[in-house]
Amino acid sequence: MGLRASLGVCALLAWALAVEAVGGPREIRPFRPTLPRKFNVYDDPGGEQRGGRGSAAVAQLAAGGASWPPSLARRVQAAASHLQNERGIPAATIRITDAYADDASGIAHIYAQQVVEGLEVANGLANVNVDGAGRVISSSETFAAQDLFAGGEFERLAQAARAEDTNSLRAALLLLAATVAPNVDGQAAVAALQITPVADAQTGATRYTISGLPAAVASASGSCTATQQLIQTSAGQIARVWHVLLQQPGHWWSAHVNPDLGQVEALNDWAYALEGDPSYRVLPPTVASPDDGERRVVRRPASSSAASPAGWVSAGTTTTGNNVWAQTNPSGGDAWKANYRPHARATPDGPSFDFAFDKAREPAGYADYSVAQLFYTVNVMHDLSFVYGFNEAAGNFQDVNFSGLGKGGDYIVAFAQDGSAENNASFMSPPDGQNGVMRMFLWNQTVPSRDAALEQDVVAHEFTHGISNRLTGGPANADCLAGGDAGGMGEGWSDSVANILRVRPNDTRTRDMEMGAYVRGRGLRTYPYSTSLATNPHTYGFLDRAGYQEVHKIGEVWASLLYEVLWSLVDASAGRISADLFDRDLRTGNALALQLLLDGMKLQPCNPTFVNARDAILQAERILAAGRHRCALWRGFAKRGLGTRASAEGGRHVESFDVPSDCSA
Repeated sequence: MGLRASLGVCALLAWALAVEAVGGPREIRPFRPTLPRKFNVYDDPGGEQRGGRGSAAVAQLAAGGASWPPSLARRVQAAASHLQNERGIPAATIRITDAYADDASGIAHIYAQQVVEGLEVANGLANVNVDGAGRVISSSETFAAQDLFAGGEFERLAQAARAEDTNSLRAALLLLAATVAPNVDGQAAVAALQITPVADAQTGATRYTISGLPAAVASASGSCTATQQLIQTSAGQIARVWHVLLQQPGHWWSAHVNPDLGQVEALNDWAYALEGDPSYRVLPPTVASPDDGERRVVRRPASSSAASPAGWVSAGTTTTGNNVWAQTNPSGGDAWKANYRPHARATPDGPSFDFAFDKAREPAGYADYSVAQLFYTVNVMHDLSFVYGFNEAAGNFQDVNFSGLGKGGDYIVAFAQDGSAENNASFMSPPDGQNGVMRMFLWNQTVPSRDAALEQDVVAHEFTHGISNRLTGGPANADCLAGGDAGGMGEGWSDSVANILRVRPNDTRTRDMEMGAYVRGRGLRTYPYSTSLATNPHTYGFLDRAGYQEVHKIGEVWASLLYEVLWSLVDASAGRISADLFDRDLRTGNALALQLLLDGMKLQPCNPTFVNARDAILQAERILAAGRHRCALWRGFAKRGLGTRASAEGGRHVESFDVPSDCSA
């Protein structure tokens, strides 16, 4: 998220969008084919019937370079066998993209993609969750039916998709430009592009690098990439597509363009927008903004040593480290390594990031503090989410992965006082191994203007996009919260995590919460988050109302449901609220809520519905707490219409306020 979100894709497109911006930008929403999908939860998982044999098939899958410890390899085998035996999927079409075991729950999360004759099916995806005994406890898949790959028509399609066809790629780029910038003639620009084929070392597929983009408007690299894939259409057919990735200011497009039918089949944006250890004089996690309290001199939490064993600051005395590089960016550009960063000053107690701040001044007058606060808050979010399972194996953001799991080289690039926009904040969340990019803009809704880097719920919201994007569908897939209900839930999780972080031990369910109250001068959302239906009337059925198809509106509904769930869990925990979430005391309602949200993300399918996500949270609780809080969860969901008979069939969101019969007392 952010506070607002928009979308897009490749390099000439950066040019096309820049030209159109003269006449004012259009809102472009993500879209994708609609596929039948079911999230299957096995309440009484069996061993052989859910897993079975299949070691030869798994060895073939693992030969692509994946290396798992024996305990995980056995569960990968069980997952692959489940897909083969229970879902009838040929072993040769299954490619494991990610597999890791959660340290806290012990559940292994295995993610797979459909590959036919060497071609990836972009939306042929599966996730299988396997317990420590090797039993499949839940699964979901959207693999295309095998009969779609039989016959001469598919062979023609596959042959075309394997050919070095730069003409169809140029046609795809023009189609994409027409989608995001219909008033621009891109013929000349496309003709001048240089297209270079490169073999992908991991998949063997040919990846094309497109260069020659106008330097004034292209991303820092001045290029984009494209690969040929297959995709399932909403009509139940297989189409050839170009998968185009383009990074430009404010956007990181992932587009699937069909050159044969002349249309964009799917469009997603990996950018989400918001409408001794040194000491730091900053707002600690318990103080949401300068309106809520004073800065204090603090140090890195002692309990964060497992998450950041090398500390937060790398060699030197400025705001760069293994988890985040923070700097100012008044120009709004993409480059960051040479940007301005404040330096800690030497004191008898060690380096100190202690800078002046006066909120009566314009933000440019306290840029040093802004960068230090952003650096501190992002590091806190990194370490805290690590404690709750967003670690190296799960695809977190780090330069060096000390465990050897996951992909490194992807610390967060965090821009304070970014000049590329205003009245917003954003986070770009590509797959594991690529840097996340956070931008905190200035807000002109008050006098003087205010700085988003100083409002911790805004920073937490943006960081949580990175969590939900990498935990849903696995670290290698950044297209599993792509618009619609799924994209909206991404916004809702971001608000919800920010809400959980602000709950204090003396709070009760009567507390209402606003998002972005400091930067805007009032809340950003339609209603405050509240357990009162009079204060916040959102229920599941609001999703069918006019205006509630935009992702932030959908997110408000999801976060309203999760706010009820939070307080139901607090009530079920005898009102206990942890004062320090780093303790991970699951006897407290706020810590339990945070754990269940992240565990549910790992369990749920790619592009989940509200019902899928609810069921994943319920299963997460059953794994973690053996159902002790099951009724509390149901009461929270059902109060706002996501009860036992809720559904989303035929494009309608059908409400239910029912709970299971044993929870009605």
